[in-house]
Amino acid sequence: MYALSPLPLRHEKFSVPYLVDETLREGIERTAFPISLDAKMQILHSLTDAGIRDFVIGCGPEEPLVWDRVQQEKRDGTLPSDTQTTFIILVNCWETAYYYFSQRKQNIEDIEDTIFSFGMITYRKNENEFEKALMAFKKLGAKKFKASILNNFRTSVSDQTYSAICQQIDWAISLGVSIIRINDSLGSLQPHITQWLCSKLVKDYPGITFCLHAHNDNGLAVANAMQSIQSGFQMIEGSLAGFGNRSGIAPIEQVLKLCLNNDIKLGNHEINLKKIIRTAQACEEIFLQPPNIYRSVSGIFETDSNYGVLNIPDFLEAKDEKSYFINLVGLHPNTIKQALKEYCPSLDLTNIPSQRWLHVIELIKIKMQAEAIETEAKYKALRLHLHNYYRSSAYSPQKIASIAYKLLVENEA
Repeated sequence: MYALSPLPLRHEKFSVPYLVDETLREGIERTAFPISLDAKMQILHSLTDAGIRDFVIGCGPEEPLVWDRVQQEKRDGTLPSDTQTTFIILVNCWETAYYYFSQRKQNIEDIEDTIFSFGMITYRKNENEFEKALMAFKKLGAKKFKASILNNFRTSVSDQTYSAICQQIDWAISLGVSIIRINDSLGSLQPHITQWLCSKLVKDYPGITFCLHAHNDNGLAVANAMQSIQSGFQMIEGSLAGFGNRSGIAPIEQVLKLCLNNDIKLGNHEINLKKIIRTAQACEEIFLQPPNIYRSVSGIFETDSNYGVLNIPDFLEAKDEKSYFINLVGLHPNTIKQALKEYCPSLDLTNIPSQRWLHVIELIKIKMQAEAIETEAKYKALRLHLHNYYRSSAYSPQKIASIAYKLLVENEA
């Protein structure tokens, strides 16, 4: 079924019109703690400074306070005037979002300029709940619509599955939707299936803008996101450091690096990858997350490399920026000599016998192993502290139920 792609693939030197950052939606949903409005705006300002202009900034029951601030800052020039916002409306709770935006209906131009993205569109399908929600927002003045097609791809994609996807797409288009987001909701797609699915959708719906919402449950979010644009999708999504529900979505900095390396232009502005990386690292702190120190592209120690004989990139003469460390595995006379030549150049190494080098290495090993006992103890204590911190600070459903019970029952007594 997946042997041939309906359209030729493109691998380099092409443009994707839309680059969408999801950090202020997926990322905010993932963190277990409240994030201040000012902190959210700090992230958004850093991303616009780096060249990104398209953002999903809220979802469902959340009051659109970020939306309010963005519109105000666009008017006063604090944010670029071409900043585009998307707000997600979940059909299973659309009335809450409608209430909030109805309180802002005087801001008609802002509502007209916002993309309202509807999710869970099959909720109460027999009662036309999606149509009711979309028409209600149209009455508020909304003109730009996106629809998410939720999917469970754990059983792959069959002709029957594809037909069901197309039925939802046709339904959304008939209601005035012009952007379709295909959700790999459980992160189950494999790149060869993504290729077949995306290229077939582009062929069958040439006038529609598509994007893939790629979750990372199986570690394939970046591969699937890249496959989607190589297969013709015109929009790509991601979030800083991949923050998102469960194991997250495609890290936007990783997508950007791949695209830069392959001369693929994303969006309408030049993207400063170094600024994106710094923002991804800052986002860990804002979201109260332990740093993923070796995360690809944006880990704070990602460029730390073995020094000396174990360093393959240096052997291949790769000119990447990097820092170095030496561990037990890397101890070798040539490694020690290299370090001495670099940091103690006045020392004459010419007449030091081989046995002396081996003795020095043994003494260094003894020192490393002795210090490792304390290092390991510190790590275990830190890990336990982090575990307890997250478990004690997060609000579980039971904790929320207990608080609500007291507010509803005990305070009434």
